[in-house]
Amino acid sequence: MTNSPGYEEHRLEGRLKWAMVLRFIFTLAAIGALLLLESGLQRPWAAMRQPQYYVLVFAFVFNLGYLVAAQMRASPSRMALLQLLMDVIVVSALVYLTGVDRVFAYLYFGTVLAGALLLSPRAGYLIASLATALLAGITVLYLFSVRWGITLPLVDTELWHQYGPRRSFLVAYLLLLAVSLQFVAFLSSLLANEVSRIRILNDEILQNMAGGVLAVDRYGRIAFLNEQASRQMGLSAPDRLRGRPFSSVLPEPIATTIEHALRGGTRVEREVRLGESPYHVVVSYLTDRPGLLRGVVAILNDLTLRRKMDAMVEREGRVSALVEMSAGMAHEVRNPLASIRGAAQELGSSPGAGEDDRKLLQVILRESDRLNKIISDFLDYASDRPLDLRPCELTGVLEESALLLEAREESKRVQVVRRWASAVSCRGDTDRLKQVFLNLGINAMEACAERGGRLILAAGPSADPRRPGIEILFEDDGPGIPSEAVARAFTPFYSTKPRGTGMGLAIARKIVLGHEGDIAIESSVGKGTRVRVWLPA
Repeated sequence: MTNSPGYEEHRLEGRLKWAMVLRFIFTLAAIGALLLLESGLQRPWAAMRQPQYYVLVFAFVFNLGYLVAAQMRASPSRMALLQLLMDVIVVSALVYLTGVDRVFAYLYFGTVLAGALLLSPRAGYLIASLATALLAGITVLYLFSVRWGITLPLVDTELWHQYGPRRSFLVAYLLLLAVSLQFVAFLSSLLANEVSRIRILNDEILQNMAGGVLAVDRYGRIAFLNEQASRQMGLSAPDRLRGRPFSSVLPEPIATTIEHALRGGTRVEREVRLGESPYHVVVSYLTDRPGLLRGVVAILNDLTLRRKMDAMVEREGRVSALVEMSAGMAHEVRNPLASIRGAAQELGSSPGAGEDDRKLLQVILRESDRLNKIISDFLDYASDRPLDLRPCELTGVLEESALLLEAREESKRVQVVRRWASAVSCRGDTDRLKQVFLNLGINAMEACAERGGRLILAAGPSADPRRPGIEILFEDDGPGIPSEAVARAFTPFYSTKPRGTGMGLAIARKIVLGHEGDIAIESSVGKGTRVRVWLPA
């Protein structure tokens, strides 16, 4: 994530303020030096007759204009360009008035460095080239004025007469200074690129952190605010919040926590609520050295997902306990159920039982068998018996399942169609997969049995490139399943059959998920049903 233009403008604005401060210091120091040293300690006002004094005063006043423009929210990039160009002009004027090999010529290096750091490496090269051109022009003026006896305006005649016998030196000096300016521009570009790379890296890390990050300086002003923190606190335009007092911007819980950390000088860790969401806030205290405060950094982590996960774990624990208790109860019910069935069989075979008694006893036997099947299916669903995973040839398992399906009564009205071109293998539990295929096949045949139809069994590599593996398809042309029934098809004890237990599809899904696969149902009322089983290869 790159920084927004507003953020870059804000950063440039801060650098320009430091540049103004340094320019103020330099111009005041230069004016003071000119007043006290150049003209003598006894007659400082004599410096006011020198033109370079007025150039320095102009630079000072112009810097005040920069300050006024900054207060009026002028464009920082345009101000930076204007300041740098004016600095080159001011330095060139001082060089023109005092000599090309005097101290003011070396101010070009600072301007080149400022251009590369404030704007861009290209700006550093452009300023170096402009400075070289202006310096060359001044040198040519000096040389031609000596040769042709032309007086340079505002320049002391003794100064430019000194360069008459030094033509070779001026040419060499100009060449050396031009090369030096370009070399400084090159070094400045390297420095600017490295600073930019480190800054962007740091900003990328902070901006892309999962939690919100907020920094406040020692004066209580916002120094940094990433997008996650602004979104968590419901703030807009985070770039415009930098430099503002945190107490007037941040929500009350966060502002109170930061204020506590600033006053106490210790790490603060607490849980707060922002809107409907809980947040864990950690505020760290930063110091330059023991006792000297730099500011604080706050990290905000949303606890909503953690709370949901804790609730899911707790709910899963309760469900597991309930399943375990239910399995125990099922075992306890199964034993007396066997006794009831045995007693009913004995009574049905006794000589004194009448025809009506035998009919009632047959009902007891059938319902006992049905209840025993429900209990068996439930225990199978609730058991944690591990799968016996080993190399498995699926086409062989499907062929055995198809033969068993064709042996059923429904096969007289339902045709079983096989569709697999070659052997398909995976890693799986053969017996449990056969249980899945038989369950799905029986459901399909029972759906088609009343009016007849066909059941297609297909297997092959998955056609979805995003999920390579094996796909097994059970497709029938039965009456279909309503959408609300499809949504609940894998729910235990839910069934649309009059005598169904509602455990077959739930067990099938558990087995498929145990193979790290997936199962899905597609159905249209009146058109049929498709069940897709995906298994990893």
